[in-house]
Amino acid sequence: MMMVQRPALLWMLASQSLMLAPHGSRMPLWMLIGCFVIVAFTLARIQGHVRLPSKWVAVASVFLGWGLLWREYGSPMVVEFWVDLLLFMYTAKLLELVSKRDVAQVMLLSFFVAMTHFLFDESMLQTIVTFSGLVMVMATLIAVHSSSTQTLGRQPLKLASFAFLQAVPLLVILFVFFPRLSPFWTIPLEKGTAVTGLSDRLMLGDIHSLVQSDALAFRVNFAAAPPASRDLYWRTLVLSEISEGGWVVGSPPRPKTAIGTPAEVIDYELLSQPMRVPFIPSLDRILSVEGASVSLDPLGFVRSTSVLQTVSQYQMRSGLNPVDGVDLSKAERAAYLALPKRTNPLAQAHGAALAENHQAPDARIQAVLAWYFDDFTYTLNPGASEGDSIDHFLFETRRGFCEHFAASFTWIMRAAGIPARVVLGYQGGAYNPSGNYIEVRQFDAHAWSEVWVQGEGWRRVDPTAFVAPERIEAGMGASAAGMDGLMTGKAWDYFQMQSLGWLFDLQLQLQALSHLWDRVVVNYDQAQQLRWLTTVWPDLELEDLAPLALAAFLLGLGVITVGFVASPFRRRLSQEARWYRGYVNCLDAEARDQISRGAGVARCQEVWRLTRPAEAALACEFVDRFEMRLYQNDQSVVPSSISKTLLVLRVRLAWMRLTKKR
Repeated sequence: MMMVQRPALLWMLASQSLMLAPHGSRMPLWMLIGCFVIVAFTLARIQGHVRLPSKWVAVASVFLGWGLLWREYGSPMVVEFWVDLLLFMYTAKLLELVSKRDVAQVMLLSFFVAMTHFLFDESMLQTIVTFSGLVMVMATLIAVHSSSTQTLGRQPLKLASFAFLQAVPLLVILFVFFPRLSPFWTIPLEKGTAVTGLSDRLMLGDIHSLVQSDALAFRVNFAAAPPASRDLYWRTLVLSEISEGGWVVGSPPRPKTAIGTPAEVIDYELLSQPMRVPFIPSLDRILSVEGASVSLDPLGFVRSTSVLQTVSQYQMRSGLNPVDGVDLSKAERAAYLALPKRTNPLAQAHGAALAENHQAPDARIQAVLAWYFDDFTYTLNPGASEGDSIDHFLFETRRGFCEHFAASFTWIMRAAGIPARVVLGYQGGAYNPSGNYIEVRQFDAHAWSEVWVQGEGWRRVDPTAFVAPERIEAGMGASAAGMDGLMTGKAWDYFQMQSLGWLFDLQLQLQALSHLWDRVVVNYDQAQQLRWLTTVWPDLELEDLAPLALAAFLLGLGVITVGFVASPFRRRLSQEARWYRGYVNCLDAEARDQISRGAGVARCQEVWRLTRPAEAALACEFVDRFEMRLYQNDQSVVPSSISKTLLVLRVRLAWMRLTKKR
């Protein structure tokens, strides 16, 4: 038999379901089904259809969940294991729910569950869902402790919403002014939870698999007008070695010189999504970067000291088409010409023939590009590679995606005696007019080549641009439009949505709002806090943040207190009620004790004649005006005259009491 009212229990189930919902797409299927069964069982129990199970059932459920989670993750050393264990125990508590204390324990766990939401998603939508769940939790607590049996109505939710709205100003003040602290530790997420489209290895077919995903990779805000789509090459990794048939980062000799003078310098802000590799995309040749735990690799890309698990913001400066005037060292040249023996012999022979027939490096490059243009096809469905994958692509199928062209071109260049390497990254991006930024998604993943040209340095060569120029000029959407049926998955759905008109425009506006949230809220770190506050207080130092936060908090608390006193949500007394209350308050404490609650002005007047004969006449004047206005509806008695009489009475009494004390 439950000791909690049925409406309060329904509030509890509603709030608990809302707190579990954000984890629904992530938790194992068996656990999702188990939580649903327990909630459904509890609902049937509330309705009186089933009885409370034995306590051993609850204990067995917890141990069963522990064992299945251990089997699911293999180790408890990942945060997902402990989060899912908390969620399962949070739900299993319903199997022994009896008293108000049990409900309070479940609702207390709800606050811990709310914090776990932001381990996996910090978006604006997630924040709205979480805070909505907390309001429901507060409504549940109000319903549980309510003496009314009609707790299923809007009253608990109304009270909870009002309490939450009162806390919002203080929340904003603490967020803006409280010193932002760097994290003392990082939480290891399960491998693959934070996803990027690229890895530190390139096998033929890897990037092709990415075109099925419309997952966001990063967004970019330019200080000036953004470059054209054909110039947006976002370098992420430089692959210089061949290992087991694939290209890897390797460890080539470090360049002895820095990047040469760029033809154009571009400043921009990049907001990267979580990645599973410690590399950050950057435009062309990166010159400088500002952000947490990042450094510039000598090969010209950005490294992170740790795997990115949250949305991260970076201030970057890149140079377009830089010129490196210094030649490669012998060790560098040897590293960028190295090819494995007895592998792809046809491609190696083709490269050697190019070296014999064309003395100039530019001629060899153009010969291969012309070959691609005449005899090869760019396709989203290149098929599986067999045997020597480069030879299979060049001399059999001649159908490939960007990684096929980049890997084969780099191979031929090395065989022809030209230092070359593969570059992984993204190309292009879609412009969002609602937010004025470039948005790059996983289907924009791309691979191209860089070759060393004497007197120029590393030159970007993209064979895909010669085979499928629409891919570079207009993005992946243009390529996919001409290959209907070859692209599937969410990416194709994304491109199809562009034809829906206003619905796609709405999506762009929501994405722009999400971008603003990530920039302003999610990435509001210590540096951004100081940058924003120093615009208001130029002399502000880091040690000044704590007293400033305290002062702002106290000021906000005072404003909220005053606002609550004058709140329009408080029950307002009528004018007549305020007159009567003021009239009674004029009496001495002893005289007020003689008046029963709810007594009329006539009884008060009698008390006045006995206790204050001198002021009785003034009191009678007030009573006469009050009764004429209230009971006789005499419009000649204006409200101001009644208020004035009451004020004179108060002033006279105050003066008499003051002089009497003296």
